[in-house]
Amino acid sequence: MKNFFIYCFLFLSVIYSSALLGQEEPIVSVPSQTSEIPSLPKQYYFLSPRVSVTVPHPMSNKAFKKCFVGIYEVSGGLNFMYYKGLFIGASYKNGLLKITENKITDFNASMKINNVALKLGVDSYLGENNRVVFSSAISVGQNWTKYLGLHTKDQTKHPALTEYQSIFVEPEINLFFLVESNFGIGATLAYSIFDKNFDPYELALNDWTSFQNIKPGSTTYLSFGFGFYYSLIAKKKQK
Repeated sequence: MKNFFIYCFLFLSVIYSSALLGQEEPIVSVPSQTSEIPSLPKQYYFLSPRVSVTVPHPMSNKAFKKCFVGIYEVSGGLNFMYYKGLFIGASYKNGLLKITENKITDFNASMKINNVALKLGVDSYLGENNRVVFSSAISVGQNWTKYLGLHTKDQTKHPALTEYQSIFVEPEINLFFLVESNFGIGATLAYSIFDKNFDPYELALNDWTSFQNIKPGSTTYLSFGFGFYYSLIAKKKQK
């Protein structure tokens, strides 16, 4: 996995830098007497189940972008906070990408993705009212990908590949707007990197469209959508 450890090191450096900055004492200021938004306590919680719904968008690999369009991703996980915003967790993700008519005419196939991962990240409060939480994390885990509907023009032959397993890395950021100190809704952005090249020739897609001057490349996609923040078992309040 050529650049995975570099990606991990750089992203973790950002995470821990954010965490250290988040622990600095805030500058004392006079509370505004005209504020219409009530403040919430800066409260950390031991457990935090989270759910997100996103849409994947193929990136970098021209062959991948030429063939597939993202339909959905649903992710659920549980984070355990161990020190002032720093957390570890585990997650599961199910996703679907398809070959649609505007990609390859008269061809219908899909790419189903299932991921299981361990996660390391940090939650930081933004603003004086403690109503916004910025969360960044990196996940490393196992991917299972299965292709459905693939076929060749020659019925006596079959695609060389219909499913595979691989390791993947996924940095992500979230911005949650809190309704209560332990519940919020927000936006999520993630970038998935799989240890497997997308090769249209393995899938026999060259039978249906041309890939001239397009070389196989890494399987990556950008996902964005919305997520839910929920936490329970309060830890000691932070002033």
